[in-house]
Amino acid sequence: MAQLESDHPAVPDWRGDMEPHLLAMLETKHARQGKCGYKPRETQDVAERLGRLLSAHGVRGHAHNVRRMGGGASKEQFLFELIDPASGASEQLVLRMDPLEGIIETCRTREAQVLAVIGGTVPAPPVAYVDGDGRYMGQPAMVTGFVHGATKPRDSTSGPSGVGIVIGERASAALIPQYLDNLVAIHGLDFADIDLSTYAVPLAGTNQAALWQLNFWQRVLEDDAIDPSPLLTYTACWLRDRAPVCTTPVLLHGDYRLGNFMFDEDTLEMTAVLDWELAHFGDFHEDVAYALEPLFCSRDAQGEPLVASMMQVSAYLDGYTQRSGRVIDRQVLLWYQVLTGFKLSLMNFASGARAARDGTNHQSAFLGYLAACHVGLSANMCRLLEGEGA
Repeated sequence: MAQLESDHPAVPDWRGDMEPHLLAMLETKHARQGKCGYKPRETQDVAERLGRLLSAHGVRGHAHNVRRMGGGASKEQFLFELIDPASGASEQLVLRMDPLEGIIETCRTREAQVLAVIGGTVPAPPVAYVDGDGRYMGQPAMVTGFVHGATKPRDSTSGPSGVGIVIGERASAALIPQYLDNLVAIHGLDFADIDLSTYAVPLAGTNQAALWQLNFWQRVLEDDAIDPSPLLTYTACWLRDRAPVCTTPVLLHGDYRLGNFMFDEDTLEMTAVLDWELAHFGDFHEDVAYALEPLFCSRDAQGEPLVASMMQVSAYLDGYTQRSGRVIDRQVLLWYQVLTGFKLSLMNFASGARAARDGTNHQSAFLGYLAACHVGLSANMCRLLEGEGA
């Protein structure tokens, strides 16, 4: 008997509808999950591997005084000096290397590409060497120049990943214009004739920018979640039903917030915008919404949130609008605020928790601790889903 054709059209496979490079990255990660653990790298091993990487790039110097840097829930980070044997000159460099898994799966080749083109637009660490497939370092890695500066004032405390930093009035007055100007400059980058071959640009005038992001993070939810979450499942449906149109895609930093910029405490000049691993093309509302997440805000004396620990929400939104000439659509902004909570929850509740359970990260205990962030993120998501945006 011939099978009758369905009266209903086939549902598109959203799992494969995203940037091709990111799709391949997620599939590679999923294929290796659960197969082996990960041990933190010993500095001697790192130094020997750096020697092979430097030699492959024709560098005569050698890595000296290799030592582990703090932070890095998703990457192992090391500081070292490159010493020229002829002149004795020393250059300080930073190594960022992937563990097997972390709270975010990203690509060092892709990050290096965006750093190479953005340096003339905003202050950013210069790329020195890249080991995109881990041929020399054992895991994908990138070496950048060391940038002087601080992510917080000397007298300020902070939690993990810059959370809880209090900038203070004096520094804020000088840093607010720079913070806003750099964000506007990133979104204004002319990318028509630059090499970003590992990136793809969503179609203008469609909701592809929103759906590519949603599909990526929903795929992370399906692949990485240990326990089901009705809230995250509901949120994914809410986002899919309301995916907004993006008129003009722009370059996005993807993680533009408190803790991801450095400044000189004496001159109060911003010295670097850090952590470009989540950069992609999409709707400018996405970057604007990201910094509104309460996790990345401090509070003023009246208990109101201070974006990047420096400015009230109205000053932040008005400042961006005035500098960029862009009109912020509050409904689109709300959608991206919900997306922000969704993906941050997945980083901690799903990806980070799985890496901690499976022992595939150098900071498994810390990742287990970060999973608790899901509680506060969930509370804010509920508030946003009830329509209480910025």
